[in-house]
Amino acid sequence: MCVSTPGLPLIALVTMPEVPGIPDKRSGFGGAQAVGRKLDLPLPDSPAVRDAYAQAEAESQPWLFNHVMRSWLYGAKLAQSRGLAPDAELVAVAVLLHDLGLARGGAPDRRFEVVGADIARAFALTHDMGERRAEAVWDSIALHTTQSLAQHKGTDVACCQNGIACDYGGLGYHRLSDDDKTVILSAFPRLDMKKVLTTWLCSIATNHPNTTRDNFVADFGMKYVPGYTRVSSVDFLHHAPFAE
Repeated sequence: MCVSTPGLPLIALVTMPEVPGIPDKRSGFGGAQAVGRKLDLPLPDSPAVRDAYAQAEAESQPWLFNHVMRSWLYGAKLAQSRGLAPDAELVAVAVLLHDLGLARGGAPDRRFEVVGADIARAFALTHDMGERRAEAVWDSIALHTTQSLAQHKGTDVACCQNGIACDYGGLGYHRLSDDDKTVILSAFPRLDMKKVLTTWLCSIATNHPNTTRDNFVADFGMKYVPGYTRVSSVDFLHHAPFAE
C-alpha cells in the first residue's frame, strides 16, 4: 500500500522507497581525500574514518551518501572559516554515520536519529575511540536535527550539526566561496535530495508515527501524510491527570 503526496513520489508504507535511475559515480575514499585537497582541507585519514566512509557508502543510496559527504565537507569548511579546531576524526565518523538510522528506515521505538546514534556509538567503541569520544559521537548524531541543543554541546557536536544543517537547509552556505561550492557539488551532486528526502521522512512518519510526533518529522507528516496527527504540548499539559 502506498500514500500519494502532491508533487512527490509514492510513499511506501512498509519499506523505504527505492530511488531508481540514479547512477552511482562514487569514487572511493581516495576520491574524497582528493576533493578535500582541492578545498584546502586536511581531512582525517584513519582506520575509523575509512571504515565509517565504507559503512555509509554500503548502506546509503547515492543521494543519501552524497548528502553525508557534502555535510562532512561543508562542516569542515565552516569550521575552518571560523577558526574552530574540533576533533576531526570524531566529527568525520559522526557525520559520515549520521544518517544510518534513516538509511535503515528508522525503528518503531526510537527516533531515526537515535537509531543512527546507537549504531555509531557502537562503531566508535569497536574502533578504540574511547567512551568519552563515543558519547560525543552519539550526541552529535542524536542531536543533529535539533540545532537549539546541538549548538550548546561543545565544538565537536556543533561542528557536526553545522555541516548537516548547511546541506539540509543552507544554514551557513553564504560563508562558503563559490569555488568551494562548485567543487563540493560537482563531486557529490544533490540528486534531487529535497524531493527524495521528503519521501523518506514521510515514510518514517507513516511507518513509525510515534517516534515522530515530538520532532521535526511531524512537520512532514502533517503536511503530506493523510490521517497523521500530533499531540499539542498545550493539550498534553492540560490533559494531565491532576486535579488543579
